[in-house]
Amino acid sequence: MRLRIVTVCTALMALGAGTAHAGIQQTPSVSQTPNRYTVVNLVSDVKGRAAITDPALINPWGMAMGKTLWVSATGGDLATVYSGGHNGVKQEQTRVRIPGGRPTGQVVNPGEEFVVKGPGGSGPATFIFASPSGAITGWNAQADADDAVIGAFVRNADFKGLALAQTNRGPRLLAADFANNRVHVFDGDFNRLRTHRRAFLDPRLPEDYSAFNVEVVGRSILVAYAKRDPQTGKAVAGVGKGFVSQFDGDGRFVGRFAARGQLNAPWAMTLAPRGFGRMSGALLVGNFGDGRILAYNPRTGRPLGALRGSDGRPIALGGLWDLEPGTATVGGTNTLWFSAGTDGGTHGMVGLIHAAGAKPAMSAPSSAPTGSPSASPSHGGSHNNNGNGNGNGNGGNNNGGGGGGY
Repeated sequence: MRLRIVTVCTALMALGAGTAHAGIQQTPSVSQTPNRYTVVNLVSDVKGRAAITDPALINPWGMAMGKTLWVSATGGDLATVYSGGHNGVKQEQTRVRIPGGRPTGQVVNPGEEFVVKGPGGSGPATFIFASPSGAITGWNAQADADDAVIGAFVRNADFKGLALAQTNRGPRLLAADFANNRVHVFDGDFNRLRTHRRAFLDPRLPEDYSAFNVEVVGRSILVAYAKRDPQTGKAVAGVGKGFVSQFDGDGRFVGRFAARGQLNAPWAMTLAPRGFGRMSGALLVGNFGDGRILAYNPRTGRPLGALRGSDGRPIALGGLWDLEPGTATVGGTNTLWFSAGTDGGTHGMVGLIHAAGAKPAMSAPSSAPTGSPSASPSHGGSHNNNGNGNGNGNGGNNNGGGGGGY
């Protein structure tokens, strides 16, 4: 989540004063096109599974979009960078080590806050990462071209997701703590803010569920919950094991956006872009548990079904983590990037999803080096996607389920 940057007009006591807003402020477009989608495998750490091979792409988790696509390569404690799309993806030279280890969620920071200091100086973090160790880290090329810098640390936290909200008191980082079922809030100086006792808490949530990810969508904040194994601390997979709850900008519980049903350890949450076929404008929720992508009416929460491949069966991307809308120069404005920790998280896949028969809407890239990050915001019977990169829309489980959890 990718986590995409979206303006929130109100905020929590600690986020800033304002009037509460409810509802996801977008109406899905009406499309008569069939629910058919094509999956294109573009990058994998395993040779032959995708268009290009990047050995560092192990268990890719969160993604963030600037002029290039940044991916949290959790298994290698790195962030990897890619450009291009369907007709030619490119692995950029930029590699950033994450000192907090095993980066999960990440965001792109368009502002001047979240300053980090390194051997080369200081500057606002262009990208910010969360780690299960409880670390929040930021990267600025001038401060340290090779390493992110720890900006905050919360003892005993297990950060699985990260979102960035713009408020009337400045930007606020929201970090989903899976170990403690909390959403922590940080100001633009990486200070953890004190929030009211019930902030971002679902009062009807079963005790064995915990906050798995957080996302800002329109004027609402969504929190995805997965069942947590108390012995291992991992997410428990299973159909019906999941909730997505909605909160207003003050952190007050609005209601359940989605509950149980086909949810299965949900993590990814994003609005489908325009031109995305039948599900254009829908809220998409990606299941880590079974790799399916579920669509919902963003205003009512009514289920619209799972995305399906060319043969009509639900697409299932094993170990699915994030979904990130493409841009005119990276992937296409009518596409979705996906990241997945294949083979139980021991390998990885990054690719594109677009409506069957649609051509990715891309324009010529600018003359700026693609390795230079942008400070502009962009922004988790089935198929057997064996990673051949053929783009035939046969979806699949990418050679590995996500049932193990992280």
